[in-house]
Amino acid sequence: MRTIYLSGPMGAGKSTVAVALGRRLQRPVIDLDQRIEAQAGMSIARIFAERGEGAFRGLEAELARATITEGAVVALGGGALTNDALRHDLLEAGLVVTLRADPEVLLQRIGDGGGRPLLAGLEVAQRRARLLALLEARACAYAECHAEVDTGDTSVDEAVEQIATLASDVRVVVPLGLRTYRVEIGRGVRARVAERARAAAKGDVVLVHDVAADNPRPWPRDVAERLTQAGRRCVSVRLEDGERHKHVGSVETIWDAALDAGVDRHALVLGVGGGVVGDLTGFAASTLLRGVALGQVPTTLLSMVDSSVGGKTGFNRPRGKNLVGTFYQPSFVLCDVETLSTLEDAERVSGLAEVVKSAWLDGEDAVARLEADAAALRAGEEGATIRAIEMSVRLKARIVRQDEREGGKRMWLNLGHTVGHGLEAAHHYVGLRHGEAVALGMIAALRVGVAQGRTEADSVARLTQLLHALGLPVDLDERLSEEALDFIESDKKKSGSSVRFVVPGRPGDTCVLPLSLGAIKTAVRG
Repeated sequence: MRTIYLSGPMGAGKSTVAVALGRRLQRPVIDLDQRIEAQAGMSIARIFAERGEGAFRGLEAELARATITEGAVVALGGGALTNDALRHDLLEAGLVVTLRADPEVLLQRIGDGGGRPLLAGLEVAQRRARLLALLEARACAYAECHAEVDTGDTSVDEAVEQIATLASDVRVVVPLGLRTYRVEIGRGVRARVAERARAAAKGDVVLVHDVAADNPRPWPRDVAERLTQAGRRCVSVRLEDGERHKHVGSVETIWDAALDAGVDRHALVLGVGGGVVGDLTGFAASTLLRGVALGQVPTTLLSMVDSSVGGKTGFNRPRGKNLVGTFYQPSFVLCDVETLSTLEDAERVSGLAEVVKSAWLDGEDAVARLEADAAALRAGEEGATIRAIEMSVRLKARIVRQDEREGGKRMWLNLGHTVGHGLEAAHHYVGLRHGEAVALGMIAALRVGVAQGRTEADSVARLTQLLHALGLPVDLDERLSEEALDFIESDKKKSGSSVRFVVPGRPGDTCVLPLSLGAIKTAVRG
């Protein structure tokens, strides 16, 4: 049971809502300021006066972390989550809700500022100026949360009900300051698309989707109907299905449909489909009218765990995969596992390769969980699938927060992709799914790791067995060709005469090594 943290500015009602929410959920309630005073044996005002704000923040962070395992409702101080490390720890472990209200409402509730060290002794005009300065300084910290609730024109009971519905939600925050967004995972979450679209942009919705003639899926029409019923004009853009159509011509189709419909900079470009749709939609949104809002409703497992999250967009060129693109974050991502029910089994299983990659990067606990869930995942069991998506997205969100533009640690997410992309290109993007290619690419990466003395035999056997148990291919030698290996030369991670190659060790122990093309080819050939 996750601890629920109520954050936000002074006067937003954190303590009042916390008491009511604790009663509603039958959970203990912790007022962090009261716990700090009990621990210190003095009032917060006195701590500020005698020890300084730095000492107070240190004690505040220590006691906040101690609540992570308590499953309580915690009312935080207004400045608690300005501590970046603490904020990210609580986002990972708990449910963080920011309470907001109009500044004039906050000032009315605060009164003369009594008992609030940052406002003590100030005149009305000074209190207003100080509060506005605090709100501006803390805006990025307050934005990094699982949800926001406006308590200015909402009753306590209404606020409590809004937060209570989140307690069982699966949401992963991608914390990027004012560009923060949430990845919502579960059955039926696509029903929230109209509400999320309204928050993201006020104009028309350019709905981009693909269609497979042999397996038409209902989800683009379903999403369009929900938006239309909410009063939004939808411009539907249909792309040809498949990786071979991931080219600039498809991007032009999106641009032209949007411009012909007369959309403006208040538009939302919304991708509903798999990874190809997601990448092309993202690139189109990042460049249309120099950038409009982007939303993602991924409908394949692969796109849920990979392309819809993190902001990498792009398309293929004759020299290789994803060689032209941008970094552009969405405003929201809705991963509705119900959409997987119309996916071919082979396509769904293919997406598990990215799950294996994420687990291996994450560490031992994630790999062990995946091994325990392997049979259920292969069969498409919903609970196991939600766990796998959440694990993968959490790992990616953590890495993107640290390295949004792939300057360092984010390169780890390319595990299996260097050779995998070469295999896809050599097959002309036909007959080998992306996930299958990544699985084979991880086998190749294991061989490189062994050659470099980084990967031990038990890790090779374990990762290979996990891929096989999930129904993914491990027969690299039968699919390998010189043409596939030659495509490595066009890899985006190439620098001079070497390629920055992601090498797996044990779970949670991955590194990037600059290796020559010759060394990689020799190791992969085995």
